[in-house]
Amino acid sequence: MQTTIASANPIHSARDRILDAAMELFATRGFQAVGLRDLASYLGLHAGSLYHHIDNKQALLFELIEFGLLDLLQETKRRMKNARSPCERLNLFIQAFVKFNFNEKHKLTLITSEFANLNKEQQTRIIQLKNRYSSLLSTVIAYERDEKETFNGDNCPLTNTAVIILFGQSQWYNPETTELQLTATLTNIFTCMIGNYSSN
Repeated sequence: MQTTIASANPIHSARDRILDAAMELFATRGFQAVGLRDLASYLGLHAGSLYHHIDNKQALLFELIEFGLLDLLQETKRRMKNARSPCERLNLFIQAFVKFNFNEKHKLTLITSEFANLNKEQQTRIIQLKNRYSSLLSTVIAYERDEKETFNGDNCPLTNTAVIILFGQSQWYNPETTELQLTATLTNIFTCMIGNYSSN
């Protein structure tokens, strides 16, 4: 198995293979449980050779979480770009997350479970990205409520609650739930939340 991993897809660079393997191991075994020797062994490499491609294990985790959030942010913005109504923006926002939830499970696991293993500077950067992501939803909520002034992602209680539901559901939802079912469920929840919040 090690030989297969190390030699698979020669177009895929050595660093890319390290990133892919680290993401899988950190997500399935936990960051603290995986050492660089484990990662090197999984790839069929000597542990020392990893330092030609990475600074350290924590920097590797930060890079994976940062890339994961950037992927989610960019894909969400791309999907919402041509929306013609607040309702469509909300639907596309949810669809983008659900697609990420199903296609990028390891990235989502790292984002939701391994934040505490980053240093303060790294955490600050991740919080900035999370706020940028939350702000996309805050804008949708502001349009739904017909408000001229939008909230920032970090000071809108409704946005914070909605984002917690999005990321939290990945910890408990039924594995047999389909993409369409999860999209419909989240859309109904968000629509009711915004409607009730707007009426208060």
